[in-house]
Amino acid sequence: MIPGFKVGPFILMYHAIDDHPDDPYSVTVHAFRQQVAWLSGNGLEVVSLSFLLRSIQAGNYRALRKKVVITFDDGCKDFVANALPILQEYGAPATVFLVTDMLGGRSSWNRYAPDVPLMTEDEVRYIKTQGISLGSHTATHAKLTLLDHADLQRQLRDSHDALTRLGESFYAFSYPWGQWSDQVVDAVKAAGFACALAVGELTRLTAADTYRLPRITMTRDMELTRFQSLMTRTRVEMELRRRYRILRETRLGASITS
Repeated sequence: MIPGFKVGPFILMYHAIDDHPDDPYSVTVHAFRQQVAWLSGNGLEVVSLSFLLRSIQAGNYRALRKKVVITFDDGCKDFVANALPILQEYGAPATVFLVTDMLGGRSSWNRYAPDVPLMTEDEVRYIKTQGISLGSHTATHAKLTLLDHADLQRQLRDSHDALTRLGESFYAFSYPWGQWSDQVVDAVKAAGFACALAVGELTRLTAADTYRLPRITMTRDMELTRFQSLMTRTRVEMELRRRYRILRETRLGASITS
């Protein structure tokens, strides 16, 4: 457990902010506004990903108490019209992880959800002028754990170069599908990224975790009460829930095989 922590830090992972009823990872504009407004009004401060990283590297964990980081994967076009105004209204920073070879295209990689349009390069440059940080979600949304070394390097190098071209100087990375391995982590470090984000929750957070930072996946069916519960759980509660889940799954597995 982080010394002195009762709440946070939390990293939220969004995708589309729009009404896509067939997409479980699409959060409605109304729900997103409710969530950001609740954070603002209940003592949790939204901070930048770079602030989070600096605090962890300095061992200043107390600075991260009651802090939240907002991130978006894929670079969906609806971010410009639907998410950005709400973030600006509440003074909340955010990082958008781009699929850099697909700017202006569509999110064709997800067979479980409809394709959605992605931001163009001009739109990406615009949100950058509005204080939004940019990160890499690879060049083509590849499953990095399935690539050979040369293709893995190309995905990382090309997306890193694209961030430079777009004016970004803080190089953050997000693993597509949340999939990583020790080999992938080493390649991300070697490519010059300062940190990398995965999915899931940790009850401990140290400098060793900066290339697999955990995030809470925001989904369409997450009601505000559930969101509030996630944001107010203590790390002890999170650990107890994790242990209970493991115990339950172990017992279930034993009952099935017995």
